[in-house]
Amino acid sequence: MTFETQRRTAIGSGAENQDLALTGADWAVVLDGANPPEGVDVGCTHGVAWIVGRLGAHLREGLDAGEGTLADVLRDAIRATVDDHGPTCDLAHPRSPGATVAMARKANDRLEWLVLGDAAVLFEDTTGRVPIETDNRMNELPEPPDTAEGIAEYIARYRNQPGGAWFAGAVPEAADHAFTGYREVPELRRVLLCTNGITRLTDRYDYRLPDLMTLATTNRGPEALIDAVRGAELTDPDPDRWSGKKHDDATAVLVDLH
Repeated sequence: MTFETQRRTAIGSGAENQDLALTGADWAVVLDGANPPEGVDVGCTHGVAWIVGRLGAHLREGLDAGEGTLADVLRDAIRATVDDHGPTCDLAHPRSPGATVAMARKANDRLEWLVLGDAAVLFEDTTGRVPIETDNRMNELPEPPDTAEGIAEYIARYRNQPGGAWFAGAVPEAADHAFTGYREVPELRRVLLCTNGITRLTDRYDYRLPDLMTLATTNRGPEALIDAVRGAELTDPDPDRWSGKKHDDATAVLVDLH
């Protein structure tokens, strides 16, 4: 069995791309920076892209070492990222920046996966089915605010708290709340890891999960997914009905296991 990867990322409407895609000989990762609203105090002097970059560097180190579970690797990466901060950063701040994570690693005949936050892992099996693993806890929290002004306090109330939504960045314990599992490699053809800038195709624009895999497996690879989401956003007849950026950072990694 092979482990061949293609990866693409594209900036959204923000000033910098806060997504990151990484691949190794037998693993793949996507990260999506989780950013509080602009102007809100987060207790940290570093930007979200910096935190995503440090997490990515430490995840690469841990995955290349090939030791421990994916949750162990993530926990160690968060702990090392915390150590990278200076003394002026208040990492106990409830709005401290972090990231969502999707990871996959081939270990003999198993494909291990981990998701934390609304990044996703899609599996195309040998029958053509495309199940998905993601973490929707942020969307399942009670009593969401009616206005954009209330979102910062709402996020702070539930972020990295029992019964809330967990993000990688400032709390190593978040790794223990990730969703994890494995699938048998001989039963799979391909795996697609993507941030929610890609999965808004299914959340907003009536694409099906197999459609995402079909797009990703064209001769243009994950670039076709980015083109599709940008096209859907630009032709949306009522874009104001959605919260968040018009164009989110969008990142995908396709892993061919056949």
